[in-house]
Amino acid sequence: MKRKVECFRSFLFFILFILFCTKKFENNHECRFWGIVFSEKTPAIASVITTHLDSLCKLGLLNPDGWGMGYFVPSQTDTLLPVIRRGEPAAVGDPRFSWNTLELLRNVQNSAVAHVRRGSSGLSGIPNPHPFRRKCINRRFDMLFAHNGTINVNILLELITSINPVYLEHNPPDYNPYYIDSDLYAILLAAVIDEYPDLTIEECINIAVAKLDSALGSGSVQLNFVMSDGYTLWALNFTKEEPKALTVHYYPDSTLSDFWVIASQPLDTMSSEWVEIPNRTLVRLRPREPVLFIPVYKREDLMRIRFKNKSLIQPNPFSEIVNIRYYVDRPSVVKINVYDSSGRLVKRLLDAFKFTGEYDIIWNGTDEKDNLLPDGLYFCHILSGESVDVLKIVLLH
Repeated sequence: MKRKVECFRSFLFFILFILFCTKKFENNHECRFWGIVFSEKTPAIASVITTHLDSLCKLGLLNPDGWGMGYFVPSQTDTLLPVIRRGEPAAVGDPRFSWNTLELLRNVQNSAVAHVRRGSSGLSGIPNPHPFRRKCINRRFDMLFAHNGTINVNILLELITSINPVYLEHNPPDYNPYYIDSDLYAILLAAVIDEYPDLTIEECINIAVAKLDSALGSGSVQLNFVMSDGYTLWALNFTKEEPKALTVHYYPDSTLSDFWVIASQPLDTMSSEWVEIPNRTLVRLRPREPVLFIPVYKREDLMRIRFKNKSLIQPNPFSEIVNIRYYVDRPSVVKINVYDSSGRLVKRLLDAFKFTGEYDIIWNGTDEKDNLLPDGLYFCHILSGESVDVLKIVLLH
């Protein structure tokens, strides 16, 4: 009888401890993720995966809204194919987490991503939807993506639509209309990667994050993520959450390594081997390559760096149509008007609200009544917020 009482007391203490931890950390605990990329699966790699996933499983106590893991396997087309497994109960109480860890160890090649969820958007009661799989349309890029934090769903929808009005039709969210912010975040990244096929993935991530940061304004911003295409691991630490920003770490602390790990927090006892990624920083991790640190610029700084000395008018002179490319540093009403050399207004091209971003507009050399204008020099005035740009355009029929 005495032994039963002691067991009951121990069990009660354990439950109270869990409730205390949950209450203590509920305000700054927003999901947890993990990712790995490696050159060759060895016993040492298998040990790291087992240790870290076991530790992630225990974090399910504070992230009770399910778990998910994804990994890459070889395919018949000589490419890597993502496989995803999910569970709705908390990972710590779900035996399928361990079963799927063993399945992952048997079959994974090159890379894997895992996540335990504390839901903040979408429909309650659904299994953890992380990691998300997103395939681009205009370039060969197939990714697994996991995020921790909360993002305004409406802003995400508006940003995706501003890049491509029909993109959500071609790359639809997994849940609609009960949108999940992390899924839309992954779609936003895919949309930008599709929009700029000539840019690196790192440049595209920088553009997407800068757009989102600007649109979200000065409030809480939680954009941390881990992403993999099977060969490279990307991770972002970007938060404005106070008093303690969410963190992202990589492992091991080494110049070169046969493998790299990303996690929201250290997941083993080798705390000295984990490196915290600075805030507003993207890292790229590839086996046997040094860690690449990429600062995430503000939108206006990014535009100045990327588009310095590039023409905004193409072609110039023009005979039939001219493309006018312009940039909005912060959300505002944008007005674009064309004037002739005497200062007379000849065409109103735009008067509309625009989010931070890059846009194009076409002018066909006509006036307000769609009459063709004579050859000559014209001036395009672009008013965005408090900034004014004046561009010279030469019309030659």
